[in-house]
Amino acid sequence: MEPSTQKHNACLTCYGQGEVSSDYGATTCPDCGGAGALPPQNVLADWRISAIEKLYNGDPSQAAQDVGWLAFELRRTRHAMMQILSLAQDAAQDSPAAHRIQFLANDALGVYRPESSD
Repeated sequence: MEPSTQKHNACLTCYGQGEVSSDYGATTCPDCGGAGALPPQNVLADWRISAIEKLYNGDPSQAAQDVGWLAFELRRTRHAMMQILSLAQDAAQDSPAAHRIQFLANDALGVYRPESSD
């Protein structure tokens, strides 16, 4: 597996330019951070979790508490899955089980772009 490359994830907000127009002129694209391409899926997931948490920040409701707990559990689970992916990569390369674990962990995390089997 190779790391996700940004050329395959061109930003549709800025059309790969890294800038968008505003009332005050060109500004950095908020979706890609000016890179012109979206980051890998695992980074996008973390950005989305943070954005959802910010919506409920300071809200004393039960829903806000549940969102905070859920975000914590999601991050904890993703961290554990990343450790599993790392351990599977360190395992014997000829092990079919290690390859399967790598595939499943990467499918959940989106760290690497799957290779085509041409």
